[in-house]
Amino acid sequence: MKKEYKILIIDDEEEILLSLKKNLILEGYNVETCNDSVEALEMIKNNKFHIVITDIVMPNMNGIDLLKAAKAYDALTQVIMMTGYSTMEITIQSLEFGANDYILKPFKSIEYIIEIIDYSIQKLERWRESIRGLVSK
Repeated sequence: MKKEYKILIIDDEEEILLSLKKNLILEGYNVETCNDSVEALEMIKNNKFHIVITDIVMPNMNGIDLLKAAKAYDALTQVIMMTGYSTMEITIQSLEFGANDYILKPFKSIEYIIEIIDYSIQKLERWRESIRGLVSK
């Protein structure tokens, strides 16, 4: 079941990418990574990702701009923001532009990340179910 969900993780810290990818693959997810937000946006445009996990502080394009672009391209994409430099303004902007969740670095645990991803999948499925209900009427 988890294999059918594609996850893209974007962070300029290689250690975080490798750790999250390894743990999420072990959990059964289909995971890709990218260390450049501009390149990640191209990946989002050319592939269907159900969940995008992105760092906020990135070179070239910050995570908020990537969030806006990803949601404009596919409103159902579940975007999870992560940062080690949180402010109230960034948190509110993330929610305003459609982020599904917000994770502070360093992470509590990989289990915590998996809970957030599972919650995001449940939310995505509720949206899909609502859309199917509207289309079948």
